[in-house]
Amino acid sequence: MTDQHDKIKRYLDEMCSQVKAREVHTDLRDELGNHIREMMLDKEQEGLTQEEAAAYAIEQMGDPAAVGKSMHRLHRHRIHWGLICGLISLAIVSLFLMWIFTTNVTNTMYQSIYYNHVVYTVMGIMFMSFFIFFDYRKWKRAAWWIYILFNLMLWINPMISPSINGTNRYITGFGFVLDLTTAAMWVLPLAIGAILMDKLRSHFGVQTILSYIAMVALPAALLVQISDWVRLVMFGIISLVLFGWITRKWLYTVIATVITACIGFLLLLTTDSFHRLERFSVVFNLEDDPMGKGYYNLSIMNILQSAGWWGNGLDTAFDQFKTSYFDYPGVLLIDVFGWAAGIGLFVAIIWFVASMVKTLPRIREDFGRMIIVIITSMFALQMVFFAGDDHGESSHSQCGFSFYRVRQPSHL
Repeated sequence: MTDQHDKIKRYLDEMCSQVKAREVHTDLRDELGNHIREMMLDKEQEGLTQEEAAAYAIEQMGDPAAVGKSMHRLHRHRIHWGLICGLISLAIVSLFLMWIFTTNVTNTMYQSIYYNHVVYTVMGIMFMSFFIFFDYRKWKRAAWWIYILFNLMLWINPMISPSINGTNRYITGFGFVLDLTTAAMWVLPLAIGAILMDKLRSHFGVQTILSYIAMVALPAALLVQISDWVRLVMFGIISLVLFGWITRKWLYTVIATVITACIGFLLLLTTDSFHRLERFSVVFNLEDDPMGKGYYNLSIMNILQSAGWWGNGLDTAFDQFKTSYFDYPGVLLIDVFGWAAGIGLFVAIIWFVASMVKTLPRIREDFGRMIIVIITSMFALQMVFFAGDDHGESSHSQCGFSFYRVRQPSHL
């Protein structure tokens, strides 16, 4: 019997050596190994010996190298080059706009921004390239450790990092700066989903709902401690989207959304020292304080009206407001290249999100689909929530009004 197992093992080893996607080796061994054993069992029942049955089954499977090559073609990594090119194109647009900004602005504090932007963009592309070939199922096994690590970092960071613009978002060291709350906003929903997805689908009830609420509430409370309300709102929205997608309980999701919105509104009313609701309401009263709270909004409206279809060109003058293009790359794009460029960028973003959504049916595993749902939702939400805001130090809607502004015009 041992000899027959060795023959099967050697056959599967040779077959798997032709398959480059190592993450499918275990599944292929289980599937093809069971198929071989079933054929052996059938032949043994017909009167063949174990050795004869094993030889017959292996012969019926065919040449292991040929079978392995066919399995490789079936399971090889498929790269969606359209999405890759789209993402790189968006990065190039970002770099180009940052170059325009740094070459036109006279304030020397912004001169090093372009170099930093290039470095972090290249690092991001390298990081993305690594995950193209990474076995995403390993993420599921490490989800608890990732969840604990990021919550510890969110808890400790206010104690060890200086406050910048009223928040302790950043971890600095070795010449690099990590935007901790933005990283947590992307990573924690993936970890929470990996931990609770199976439980929420197979044992949906009060206990699993409370577990999900508890796992979301902990980082949310830490974001309140850090006073990063922008990422807190985005984390809450993504958590609600994830809950709805996993459970398919849309009534529960709507109820949770209403309750979460009410809690968030009450927190803003009672604990917000930056008067964000007041700055949000300024969009309805722009003329009441045109050189104060309405300054940024009126400046954006005037620029959008003057840009026309083809913009004001690369030699457009950078006045007092335009030094804030560091926070408003979308307005910069329209100012220099016109409404046509703005519409083109908007269409490109819509196409990119739609292409991400279209990949969902091609993914056979629920966990893989969950990753795409979270990434797509977060990308789309950032495009809406941070429209015009490249670095997240202030946030604005696509119609240009200020929701959270940490910089004031210098003349105020």
